[in-house]
Amino acid sequence: MKGNEYNITYPEACKILKKSKRTVSRYIKSGWLNPERIESKRGTLEYRFSRSDLLKFKKPKKIKQARPESDIVAFLKEQIKVKDEQIKELQERSRETNIMFNRLQNQLLLTGDKEAKADKKGQGINGFFKRLFKGER
Repeated sequence: MKGNEYNITYPEACKILKKSKRTVSRYIKSGWLNPERIESKRGTLEYRFSRSDLLKFKKPKKIKQARPESDIVAFLKEQIKVKDEQIKELQERSRETNIMFNRLQNQLLLTGDKEAKADKKGQGINGFFKRLFKGER
């Protein structure tokens, strides 16, 4: 044991930090808090915290980053930035594609009437019989 220095219980630490038990548990797992682990009379694991450690942790640091960030989190943040840029590029390409598609549609609509009139010439009854008997000879 580290003496009387570690005499604050888990619920008291939560009150001092003004955090839930789950949040304090996350702080312990991530290594931001290092309480003393002791076995209770019942045989269960209990934490004891140092008041000075809790107060140091509670104080906001003047540095921009208050708590250490793992390499994985930093990597994932960088990946999010890269993916955001890729999404922006794809959105721009999609917008350009839609513009080109609309222009092509407009051109087809303008030339579509001429082709439709040309197709209607051979569609009467005579055109039907011509197509029907075209293959026989």
